[in-house]
Amino acid sequence: MAHRSRSNRKLPIRRRRRGSGFRYLDSQQTVEDPATLQRIKELSIPPAWREVEISRSPRAKVQARGVDAAGRTQTIYHPAFRARREREKFDKLVEFGRALPQLRKQVQRDLRRRHDDREWVTACLVLLLDEHLLRVGSPAYARKHQSFGASTLRRKHVRTEGEHVVLAFGGKSGQQHRIKVVDKQVARVLLELCRRPGYELFSYLDADSHSRLLQPQQVNAYLSHHMGEGFTAKDFRTWGGTLAGFTALLDAPAKTEAGALKQLLLEAASQQLGNTAAIAQSSYVDPRVIELAGEADRLAILRHSRAHFKTRPHMDANHQALVSFLRKTPADQN
Repeated sequence: MAHRSRSNRKLPIRRRRRGSGFRYLDSQQTVEDPATLQRIKELSIPPAWREVEISRSPRAKVQARGVDAAGRTQTIYHPAFRARREREKFDKLVEFGRALPQLRKQVQRDLRRRHDDREWVTACLVLLLDEHLLRVGSPAYARKHQSFGASTLRRKHVRTEGEHVVLAFGGKSGQQHRIKVVDKQVARVLLELCRRPGYELFSYLDADSHSRLLQPQQVNAYLSHHMGEGFTAKDFRTWGGTLAGFTALLDAPAKTEAGALKQLLLEAASQQLGNTAAIAQSSYVDPRVIELAGEADRLAILRHSRAHFKTRPHMDANHQALVSFLRKTPADQN
């Protein structure tokens, strides 16, 4: 599995094209060790990558690095490191759920006050991330591929269809998105942003009244300031996918079989995220929720306890039930 990386540390083994395949050089010497060549083969480094570097050690955290067709540096990590990072992503999910009501309160405050244009525009974008679980996007990727996320949406992507506001745009992997904005506040915000000059939706005026495109780093800084360190825009999709799956389990008929429950929860998550069920399972739905599909007795208890949660500001009964479940089910048990 590849991830973007900013590290400049060089790895010793280089890949060079040879005929229809590749050869590998370590200190300008051809690598011939069978075990090393087998390990490199098992890394499944994409042939299209350029400037490929590979670690000499099979235990290194970073196993390989290269530049993909989009010009982005990608990294292949050791499986143990990937597994640890996945655990950490879900470990912090309960804290994200706990911090989310305070963030929502702050977003509403910033939308009302409008004392700082960047804060207001950032709050608008965070509201969209929270309501519709969009990817945050990258300006460079949008320019190169015409593939958009929340921060790179343009005015042309916002449409009015009767009484509704619709977002229609091309996203990651060429997927076409058409999102009907149900929340009236989100719709009003989007229409107001459309009335601003320029073609980029989420731009703000700086202290000198110059228009600036809101950057993903600024969105993450806003989240860290109001939720605590360690949270990013990506966490909305993990939370949203997990909550959708969890809610589907609790809403399902009591006698539904485990296999059908798992399929049901993954379909609910994938529909909410705009992904396939397989991607929802591998990247977004907390494994504890997936395991819950096979725990009929515990599900019955959770269904009963959910009925006793009273809706609180910015935190409905499903939200409270999920936070309670995650808190009582440490990630290292699964």
